[in-house]
Amino acid sequence: MLNSIGTDLEVFAKNKQGNHIALCGKIGGTKEQPKQLKGYPAGFMVQEDNVSLEFNIPPCTDRPHFVHYVGIMREEVKKILTGMALELSTNASMSFDTQELTHPNALVFGCEPDYDAWSMKENRKPVAEDKNLRTCGGHVHVGTNVDMVKGIRHMDLFLGVPSVIIDDSPSSVARRTLYGKAGAMRPKPYGFEYRVLSNFWMFNDELVKWVYNQTDKAMRFTGNISEEVGHRIQTCINTGDKEMAKEIINQYEINLPVVA
Repeated sequence: MLNSIGTDLEVFAKNKQGNHIALCGKIGGTKEQPKQLKGYPAGFMVQEDNVSLEFNIPPCTDRPHFVHYVGIMREEVKKILTGMALELSTNASMSFDTQELTHPNALVFGCEPDYDAWSMKENRKPVAEDKNLRTCGGHVHVGTNVDMVKGIRHMDLFLGVPSVIIDDSPSSVARRTLYGKAGAMRPKPYGFEYRVLSNFWMFNDELVKWVYNQTDKAMRFTGNISEEVGHRIQTCINTGDKEMAKEIINQYEINLPVVA
């Protein structure tokens, strides 16, 4: 059962000319000491993460609050960027100009490891051929008593596989070469953090609703994922195979979001 849901979402900024701008030293807040937004309850926080802005919401126990809280932060981030004459970017990855990567924090990547719920091993730290490539994730924090390995595999089925079809922009495809491999997760005291998705879903309330609904279904799922299907799920996500995604979606009658 899904007891709570939260998220940390990473976003880029761009100027009026459409050039992506590194946010190092411009936002404040760190992983260790995120910056609480004034006027909001505890948990509405922002921080710098490499060249991006990362925000968090308090854990939610129902869909309306989840949608509302993500919406609040989406608008607050826009206000923060507007105050710096910048705009919110919807890109999930970007190769930044070298001049934007001179700040020391632009070369600092998250050092906490994540793991693969299929291989049961620690994921290797990705190395990009393009040293200027940066990415944005849309991680889902799942509070649950469901077995962590089963829960992550179910999340791959209900969210990771359909995201191959939904989240197919060039920037998301580029991100998938580095981050968001099948089964990517971190154990947490409340359950786990699902790290496969990019930030694509934060920009539309219907997609935020879909993430909540699919997470809930994944935690309630009692069906069987055979070894053969497990291999197909991993291949589908890791290679971005849309035809395989459609086959799995049809087999398990998985819902795709309806976005206007």
